[in-house]
Amino acid sequence: MPAFRIVVAAHGELASGFVTAARLICGEMDHVRAVGLEPGDSPESFAERLSEACGDPEQPLLILTDLVGGTPHNVAMAVVRRRSSAFLVSGANLAVLVEAATSMDALDADAVERLVAAGRAALCDAASLAASRSS
Repeated sequence: MPAFRIVVAAHGELASGFVTAARLICGEMDHVRAVGLEPGDSPESFAERLSEACGDPEQPLLILTDLVGGTPHNVAMAVVRRRSSAFLVSGANLAVLVEAATSMDALDADAVERLVAAGRAALCDAASLAASRSS
């Protein structure tokens, strides 16, 4: 288990969906939390729940959010600014969460760069890929 906490913050049930799907692949992940922005949430109420999920301010923290510029991202940015050992990756996908949960022992700028690369590598135009294989 990594020596850092991972919090997935996203709109609606997407955060819990990512974590549930990652558990199917990775098994139990006690160091991972999900926080979904609900329709009745204000930025302040979401910030309270996100801060609680982030845990000990001295523990390294990785926050993954769904959309750059969305409320989960904006609130997470405020959390990261207050914590010296916190990182934020926005636009995350399931591949990023699985990589973070299984392949990272330390959390630093190089590790975050690898996560972003893993997220990009997980995207492809599958129709074009299939067409190129059939020709």
